[in-house]
Amino acid sequence: MQPNHQATIMLNKYHIDNLGFTLIELLIAMAITGIVSAGIFSAYHSQQNAQLSQKQAVEMQQNLRAALYIMTSDIRMAGYAPDGTYSAGITKIGDGSNGQPLGFTFVELADSDGIDNDSDGTIDEPGELKLQTVEYDLYDAYGDGDSDIGRKQGAASRQAIAENIQTLQFVYLDSSGIVTANLSDIRSIQIIIVATTDSNEIDYTNGKNNHRTLTTIVKCRNLGLQH
Repeated sequence: MQPNHQATIMLNKYHIDNLGFTLIELLIAMAITGIVSAGIFSAYHSQQNAQLSQKQAVEMQQNLRAALYIMTSDIRMAGYAPDGTYSAGITKIGDGSNGQPLGFTFVELADSDGIDNDSDGTIDEPGELKLQTVEYDLYDAYGDGDSDIGRKQGAASRQAIAENIQTLQFVYLDSSGIVTANLSDIRSIQIIIVATTDSNEIDYTNGKNNHRTLTTIVKCRNLGLQH
């Protein structure tokens, strides 16, 4: 009996069609998958870094604005002494670096602090006033190597009001806007603050956008007034 040649061809074709992928096909598929996966991961990583960079930038900006708001509110009070009992004003004209503070005094209401501030024998009498002292300069509040803006009120210890500050600078101006070192001539104070990212964190900005600067001039409306 002669073998069926057509059946043999069909059988061989069946076996060939069911052999699966060749090694070359598998390698090509793996290479394509690897390239696509690398592209997806790179895009995800870049997007994640961009989001973290934006978060750091927002934190720096908020940090600066909060500090500037507190400082501005305080400095505007410098020299405030409504009844003339106390002599208030600028007491220190440091540049703002560690140990070189801006210092000033003002009179505030103290009828609920439990102290006889005017030494008349009565504690917390209605309308009792006291002379308050405030200082601002840079210091390392947490021992982490980063400078922070410190606020010292009276005899209390300094408290940090802003972290990760690279520069704090005070410039003292007279009524004409000219820099002065004479305490009695000071009428406004320029504040320059530069914030940066935490040195103990990864800088997702790659050093390109890791600083924020805010500058303002505070008019000391209570300085130079005659009571």
